[in-house]
Amino acid sequence: MEHTLTNTCCTMGIWNRAVICLILLLTTPAVIRPVITDQTIPDITDQNFINDCVGEHNQGRSNVNPPASNMRYMSWDEGLAVTARAWARNCLFVHNIYLRDSSKVHPVFKSVGENLWAGTWFRVKDAIHAWVNELQHYTYETMSCSKVCGHYTQVVWGNSYKVGCAVQFCPKGIKETTFSHKPGYIFVCNYATAGNYRGQKPYITGSPCSNCSGEKCENKLCRNSTRDALKRYNWTPSWDPALSECGSFCKAVLITRPVSLLIIFISVYCIQHYYPNLFAYTS
Repeated sequence: MEHTLTNTCCTMGIWNRAVICLILLLTTPAVIRPVITDQTIPDITDQNFINDCVGEHNQGRSNVNPPASNMRYMSWDEGLAVTARAWARNCLFVHNIYLRDSSKVHPVFKSVGENLWAGTWFRVKDAIHAWVNELQHYTYETMSCSKVCGHYTQVVWGNSYKVGCAVQFCPKGIKETTFSHKPGYIFVCNYATAGNYRGQKPYITGSPCSNCSGEKCENKLCRNSTRDALKRYNWTPSWDPALSECGSFCKAVLITRPVSLLIIFISVYCIQHYYPNLFAYTS
């Protein structure tokens, strides 16, 4: 195909060849590889990322003190991860403003909780450990916090059984942080059903799984195969910034094609100006 097009171009005059090249340029997708300015971040479909998020949450839930009698196993939810990714794209260290309207953050769940983490580096383990370590500021008996501890109570909320997380690299910084002028990462996890209800303890104390209602007990967590099953959702929140933004491929096309057109016109003009009688033919 390329050989045929080349021969065709060579049998025509400069201007005719320019027209052919312009048509090819405008009708052929630009093959441009987006520039990656930092380490590749995992997508919400990355199984290692999913395993890390689920594993670290359940480890924190298994190790609560005092022990829990009704702590459910927490499994991955695609819809919650989609919501987390959409909000993380804002590069804003503020809770999702749409959480008050459940229909805007999940196609099924009627209540959704959220934890945020931000830093100039990122590892799933470190981010979730930062939340779990708030245990030292929380007193179970009085439900009081000496410092921030709401991330911890959401992680170990007994009736929360689904989690979905996403991480976003923000090259221009993360708004509402002390390092907003530096590149950073924002990590968002959403939970269902939501936790942190005022006046309620995160879980019921007692022998592990003693309030499981016949469910399987695994690592001090209540497991139910139906509840833990992965569900698929063909759904994206209407406020996802990606729906209105021009991505890397789009921007590359918008920049490259006009520049290419300009170069072609200048080249043709110069050739015609300095070599007015130049034509190319094949024998």
